[in-house]
Amino acid sequence: MNWRTAPTVPTSLPLPELFLRLVRPGTRVLDIGCGEAGAGALIQEAGGVYTGLDVNLPSLRRAANRHRVACGEGGNLPFKPASFDLVLLRAVLTVLVSPVESLAVVREALRVCRGVLGIQDFLLTPALPLYAARYAEGHSLTGQFGTFPVRREGNGDVLYWARHFSLDELNELIREAGGRVDEVSEAPAPTRSGNIINGVVLLAHP
Repeated sequence: MNWRTAPTVPTSLPLPELFLRLVRPGTRVLDIGCGEAGAGALIQEAGGVYTGLDVNLPSLRRAANRHRVACGEGGNLPFKPASFDLVLLRAVLTVLVSPVESLAVVREALRVCRGVLGIQDFLLTPALPLYAARYAEGHSLTGQFGTFPVRREGNGDVLYWARHFSLDELNELIREAGGRVDEVSEAPAPTRSGNIINGVVLLAHP
């Protein structure tokens, strides 16, 4: 799947209360990988000043009717340092299977953040046979545990590659990018395909 040109970029994750409670009138929020800016309305209702960023032009065109959005890469953000009070990465790291790219995105998110970085994503769920098989296939193809191809039902074509992290891996990624984790909440999370797996919401500071 080409994330730039796909007709839509669906999301399955509701905006966590852990993030929303940080929004006050005037809070500047950057939503990296915003898709159609589904979180924008809640953030604006709480008084936040919302900016969404994505590479998917069809989604951005629809979102632009309702919110301030920009087209850009998470690893090369078009914003000055410390421009935002709250920066969100929601189900973004899961589609960045390259460790170099993941590190670049988190580092950039921390660079433009003067307050809190909020990450919401999927954790390894090897207890489910479906995902144990996916991890095994991905490991055999890439040598990286937790990375796997997401295949189209019917013909088995690869739609895109995904990655699930352990909590230790996420902590190390944030530390290596120059941040520190302050709060973590683990809970079941719905995937785009409707499966319920391990999920995490965490807050970090530059």
